[in-house]
Amino acid sequence: MPIYAPTLPPAPDLSQGHPPALVLLRFDLARLWRQKIGRFFGFVFTAILLIQTAWIYAKFLMQTNQTLRPLEEYSKGLFAQGADFQASLLNPTMYLLWFLVALVGGGLVARDSLYRVRPLMYAHPVAPQDYLLAKLGFASALPFAILLPFALLPWALSLALAGVHGPVWVTAPLRLLPAMAISSILMGSLAVGASSLASTPRAGIGWVLGLVLGAGTLTSMLHGLTGLRLFDGLNPVMLAEAWPQLLVGVQHPLVAWVPALLGTVFHIGLWTFVAASRTRPSEAVI
Repeated sequence: MPIYAPTLPPAPDLSQGHPPALVLLRFDLARLWRQKIGRFFGFVFTAILLIQTAWIYAKFLMQTNQTLRPLEEYSKGLFAQGADFQASLLNPTMYLLWFLVALVGGGLVARDSLYRVRPLMYAHPVAPQDYLLAKLGFASALPFAILLPFALLPWALSLALAGVHGPVWVTAPLRLLPAMAISSILMGSLAVGASSLASTPRAGIGWVLGLVLGAGTLTSMLHGLTGLRLFDGLNPVMLAEAWPQLLVGVQHPLVAWVPALLGTVFHIGLWTFVAASRTRPSEAVI
């Protein structure tokens, strides 16, 4: 009796449904929501945001109330309203944001490596480019979404209270939003690249923190040995803080323009290449 090969199912219609990258991104967002990891960070970020908005309102009262005029003159020496003040709207969240990116981004790729999920994804109409785009997009969109209220809410409050004469510049979002995007892409690419090197989510968190702290230590050593500020561009923490300062026009930013550009391109290119190499189909079964 002849033996026939089993009948294969019909090929899926790739024109239907959502793009694979958006499906994977939505899945990571749902998983993060179920883990409830944002309760502590949400409380801290909200407290910082409320303090910033309360200070904007206090500045408005000191400018409009005659009895508080002496306090306004005293506060000008402590809190400048120039470019330094505009850049400082994002600075209080940077270190805590790096820790959050490490906790969330450290397991994005490492969890799939641990449970051997990528072979199943690549067996379906999910290309490695879609997988990498979803992971990079999620890891970059998370810090951008957290930083967004810190740029828009004080600006909106200052504009509503004092108009163009408020403590926050009218053009501040046009300067801060591109800086936030660059810093977020830097954080996301480093987190995904470090996660692709790890075999477990906990190891991924250690990889992210180790790379961030190790790069900062290496930068301090090279700067101390050579005295050149060019090496400051190797520190991702300083880069994330320097971009708002550069785009708002701070006179003495943490990192100058040339080291910031070179360091940002280096980090984003390096960790994107590492993530792309570690998420190839040939690496999915190792």
